[in-house]
Amino acid sequence: MPRRYLHGSVFGAALALLAAGPANAMGGGGELVIVANQEPQSMQAQVTYKEINGVGLRNVIENLTRIDPDTNEILPMLATSWEQVEPTRWHFTLREGVKFHDGSPMDGEAVAVSINWLWGDENNYSVREMMGPQISAEAVDASTVAVITAAADPLLPRRIYLGGVTSAKQILENPAGHDVHPIGTGPYVFEEWKQGQYWTATANPDWWGNTAEDTYGKIHFDRLRVVWRPEPIVRSAMVESGEAHIAMFLTKEECERFGATDGIKCIVKGSDTFLQFRLDYHGAHPLLADVNFRKAIFTGIDWEGIRQNLMGLGEPLAGQMLPSVATGFDDTISQYPYDPTGAKAIIDEMKANGTEIPSVHISTRLGSTPRNGEMVEAMGAMLTFVGIPNTVAVEEPGIFNPRATTKPDPARAYAWLHVQANPMMDYVATFGAHYSCGGIVSVFCDPDFDARVADAASLVGPERHEALKALVNEGHNRYVVAPVGLLQRAYGVPEGFDWKFGIDHRMVAVNMQMN
Repeated sequence: MPRRYLHGSVFGAALALLAAGPANAMGGGGELVIVANQEPQSMQAQVTYKEINGVGLRNVIENLTRIDPDTNEILPMLATSWEQVEPTRWHFTLREGVKFHDGSPMDGEAVAVSINWLWGDENNYSVREMMGPQISAEAVDASTVAVITAAADPLLPRRIYLGGVTSAKQILENPAGHDVHPIGTGPYVFEEWKQGQYWTATANPDWWGNTAEDTYGKIHFDRLRVVWRPEPIVRSAMVESGEAHIAMFLTKEECERFGATDGIKCIVKGSDTFLQFRLDYHGAHPLLADVNFRKAIFTGIDWEGIRQNLMGLGEPLAGQMLPSVATGFDDTISQYPYDPTGAKAIIDEMKANGTEIPSVHISTRLGSTPRNGEMVEAMGAMLTFVGIPNTVAVEEPGIFNPRATTKPDPARAYAWLHVQANPMMDYVATFGAHYSCGGIVSVFCDPDFDARVADAASLVGPERHEALKALVNEGHNRYVVAPVGLLQRAYGVPEGFDWKFGIDHRMVAVNMQMN
């Protein structure tokens, strides 16, 4: 490995990995090793909705539906078919003979328990960001589960793809175990989560996909191991040395180096994940709800410069958080312009009128995306130039996550740079997460806005698009969230490694093999 690319403590860590030698031969069978960018947030079934928070968990926990990686079409998984029997009621026919890894049956009653546990407001799991109208379920019979929504939801089969189906026996008898020991129906059976180091699973000889004609893959590896290293250079070193098959989320520079090195390659693909900047709004320091102050921040940062020069692997977003294929995309708006002179004039006028400008704390989560630390540093420097004091930090999940999910108080002035996926490509999910009074990470609250989102959620076709488009435009003008760019994700792998995946970038081992 060309060591000239390593430096500091990272250099030492990479040398230690090289000295250890390959963990296993890179051939068929054996152990598949994935080097993730961060440790799982938990092993709850709800984490399957966001791959970055639980890398590889979908190998253990499956879903009622799945998305075709080529066509983005909704296809069967644990449900073989579904039907909308009433505007707010869907019946899902379940695959027969499937059992959870604890031996309990995957039947109508078990799936209803799992859905109610996952989507209910009592647990308030973060998957509810993607929910739309409230979801509940009841068994129709052993082979059928009814999913009921509080209002009509034409996107339910796609939305239900986000929620993992987990053992009802565990939920009812050992709910605490659900957080740390996943029990699903998938091609791999969970073995161990050594917190701070790795998690492992073994191939499931009784997986329904071994015999089904409509399976979504084939088991090629005997074991699965997910480890995590926050530094991209260390993740790269593990693939170069034969320690791993996949190094997640490489930088543009690392990808270029992989392309010039024999025996390894870089896979780059567009995603459904965007990078966003979110500033405190309602309930925070009073000035943060002032549209002129927000405008000064949003126009005092060079979003396009950050995207091109620091984000590297990504596509522009036109002043909104989803691309032009999304339902609700507004082609009349564009990225917030970089206008440091205008932003400084706003702040200078506020100061002249005796307004005290609060110090804004800008944070980003360690390992969430390459070079995010450099991005927040650039943002801080730009805001300092226009007269807004600030601090910046790259924070461990244990620090970042609690603040990100805590509602503001009047003393708080906080902003984040973070990633968010929306496989729905529909603005109802985005509004539910970031523009709603009840959103877990939302700091924006306007009951009238919420009501109009709820009305739009029950519509279909052009009517839905136009209703959401108007809300997108309003959110843009109120400076709720600043999109940075739509991420491309890059992975380092050995030559001969095949992996089929869609824009949701799921780490599903049955879609991988070493030739």
